Amino acid sequence: MLFGFERINGKWIERVPALFQSFSPKEQREFFINQYNCCVNDSERIAVKNDFSFTLFEIFQNKILLGLKVKNRLRENRLKMFDPYSALLIALFAKKDFDKLRMIIKANALLPKLPQAMLIFRIFSSENCGIIFDAKTLFSEFVLEKIARKNPDKDVYFKDGLIVIEKNSECLLNVMLCFKRFDKDKIYLVKKEIDEAWRMVAKGNIKSLYIVFPKNSAFRRHIEVKNPCFTDSLVKLVPYTI
Repeated sequence: MLFGFERINGKWIERVPALFQSFSPKEQREFFINQYNCCVNDSERIAVKNDFSFTLFEIFQNKILLGLKVKNRLRENRLKMFDPYSALLIALFAKKDFDKLRMIIKANALLPKLPQAMLIFRIFSSENCGIIFDAKTLFSEFVLEKIARKNPDKDVYFKDGLIVIEKNSECLLNVMLCFKRFDKDKIYLVKKEIDEAWRMVAKGNIKSLYIVFPKNSAFRRHIEVKNPCFTDSLVKLVPYTI
């Protein structure tokens, strides 16, 4: 499952995982940007207050072009002196000469120095041009980053397929990620995931384990799952807002 945008036969198209196809294009783009921002450095992040009626490529294009219009921007000749490679990529991008831009990036192993040029490089150095993620991986990184930001006093990391939240070497919570649609009235559809959670509880002597799903209209509240064999352990199904 792919999520993002790429250039096919000269046209920019958007890839959306089946899980999000029931949402509007605006919502799909917002989901992508929110998750993308957790996977890149500050200079490459996209403002979350964007107009998501624009396509993903247009949103990234606007980010790049607006970054070149800041009040104290370098003049073109000073930019060339600072980093001629960045200057060339920016000039070709502004002219929409994407084929030549792609050719130059493929032929040059250097990374540009300016943030705007680095984002251009990210888009045009990929196989089909664009920014594409595996949707499951993107969701995993998003949840990990969000939990880490909300718990700056704790250690948050991946271990054995789970996100572990730990403080002073004591495990407080384990999080299992499930990138699929969940309906609170059809819990039987995630029996496999629930059974796996209990196996992990037994194997790791885990006290609290949350199974995190992307939030949707049919799943908005935590659901505790009971198991008579594990009365001292807790498993919850948790909707996570993207």
